[in-house]
Amino acid sequence: MLTRLVSAAPDAASIKTEIVGMPLGTSIEVHLKDKQKLRGTRGAVSDSGFTLVDPRSGERQIAFDDVTSVKQVNAKSHTRRNILIGVAIGAGAVAIVIVLFAHAGFLINDKY
Repeated sequence: MLTRLVSAAPDAASIKTEIVGMPLGTSIEVHLKDKQKLRGTRGAVSDSGFTLVDPRSGERQIAFDDVTSVKQVNAKSHTRRNILIGVAIGAGAVAIVIVLFAHAGFLINDKY
């Protein structure tokens, strides 16, 4: 009795359905059959493929047949980090101003 091994990779139709279901501009990671891994945002979709938009490398047309998997990725938000950096810079600036005024006040008091 012979058994046939079925590949776990999804077919082009299911990949197309998955990509079409994602909103335009969604951040995605695409794995290609040639073992490449690409990241970008989903662009326009055609009958045979879609556009992957990457700010660094530009737009790239990808055929559904070349894709082994696709997943939505969440872009990291740096808002908290940026706020903390701003607060630290502000606190440092205030500390420097206080030290300068205190030092200037001591110099004025020493003269009189």
